[in-house]
Amino acid sequence: MIAGLELAKSLGAKVIEAKCDSLLIVNQVNGTFKVNEERIRRSLDKFQVTLHQFKEWTLQCVPHDQNSEANALANLELSVDSDEFDSRAVVQVMDSVVEEGYAKVNSASLTWDWRNKYIDYLKIGKLSSNPKESKAMRTKASRFSLIEGKLFRRSFFGPLARCLGPGDIE
Repeated sequence: MIAGLELAKSLGAKVIEAKCDSLLIVNQVNGTFKVNEERIRRSLDKFQVTLHQFKEWTLQCVPHDQNSEANALANLELSVDSDEFDSRAVVQVMDSVVEEGYAKVNSASLTWDWRNKYIDYLKIGKLSSNPKESKAMRTKASRFSLIEGKLFRRSFFGPLARCLGPGDIE
């Protein structure tokens, strides 16, 4: 949801209608329920700061069985380390329309691509500020090659294996 809000803000949206399949999250954002877990508290704080940058906003609960996309998106940020999460790197705009300060974004276009951190490192040398994580990234990235913008994994006895992400499987 944070990535979607940041995308909408960058597109110039002033009014947001957000939808979530979790009644718990909706109630936490609206202040009805208390947040106990620290990681969720940090995400909620960031979400609320981003949300309050808009002139108007609403957050609705959409039942899970009516929106399977929302379930995948609800777990997006929790599936990666919050220090590593960079919504600019993981948001792909596939269907967006901007009209008079109103942005409509197809939620199916917000995807976390596991390859991004390796591509960022191989292209521009981007590393975490944590020395231990930086060392681990350098070690892991040594197994990969970037050829014409595509990520490949090296193996000892075979050819390069192309690394696939969301949407590449077909």
